[in-house]
Amino acid sequence: MRLHNFFVEEKLNNKKEFETNNVELIHQWKNVFRLKVGDRVILLDNSGFEFYGTISLLSKNRTIVLINGMKENIKPKNLKNYEVHFYVSLIKKNNFELILEKGTELGVTRFVPIISDRSEKKDFNKERAEKIIKEASEQSGRGFLPTLMEVVDLKNMLRDDLQFIAFHLVGEKFKKNNFKEGEKIGVLIGPEGGWTDGEINFFKKNNIPVVFLGPQVLRSETAAISVSSLLLL
Repeated sequence: MRLHNFFVEEKLNNKKEFETNNVELIHQWKNVFRLKVGDRVILLDNSGFEFYGTISLLSKNRTIVLINGMKENIKPKNLKNYEVHFYVSLIKKNNFELILEKGTELGVTRFVPIISDRSEKKDFNKERAEKIIKEASEQSGRGFLPTLMEVVDLKNMLRDDLQFIAFHLVGEKFKKNNFKEGEKIGVLIGPEGGWTDGEINFFKKNNIPVVFLGPQVLRSETAAISVSSLLLL
């Protein structure tokens, strides 16, 4: 039987047991996963290690897990050794959350919501977004949670020391082999209306390649998922 992964806030190194009264986590274990005393789980504390435990108490408002062992969470062999940082224009709530969910599952390192000229929104629900990222990380077996940043203006992202690329309807044909092993890549995904001429000129002025995936006109979330797959799988 597959063991389920759960991120917890407490650091678990050298601990023999984990105790919590987190109502949300207890509800998830009892009512969603139907876990019971004696069942085994994998606890993650964002350290890169997996902690294997056995539930010894599971009541309405208190849970204890005995920690039996630990091992390093090894990156799957099918993932490339890149760091992919997503700079995503704020779009409709459901579509933005889909990018967070699927990008997390595919191995994106960091999400940076950006305000561009055609952004449909100016902010987002960070608490809900973090919950989506956490659940997607648990489901996909990640050892680390991707980082979720505050909203920034498009032109402020140049402070980050990354190899940037901007996806657009026209430009050079995207070639995933242009990146070296271990490189940190900043992927710029525009809003539904695409980047404006002024933003394209800004990219070119700052030596940021403007590339496209193909002749199809892709929605922002489709482009984001496609780029994640191409770079990381």
